[in-house]
Amino acid sequence: MNVTAYEVVLEVDGMRSSIKVDNTYPAVCDWQSATLFAMMLARHSYPEAVSIDLLTVSEFESDEYKEYAYIHNGPLAVH
Repeated sequence: MNVTAYEVVLEVDGMRSSIKVDNTYPAVCDWQSATLFAMMLARHSYPEAVSIDLLTVSEFESDEYKEYAYIHNGPLAVH
């Protein structure tokens, strides 16, 4: 299975932050959902932040899981 990874670079109150996610996350299936996930993660991590700005999004094939023959997507849990 090819695992597509995304690097989302944000600026949180003037501080650059790079968040890497891949499509094994239940909420990530394309660059738009990866961006939304990263923005929500930044908002959760920095609740007092005044501004969270999107700088760039990069999409690439992840090498992290190359040694595994099959990777199953993570389960979606609703709490």
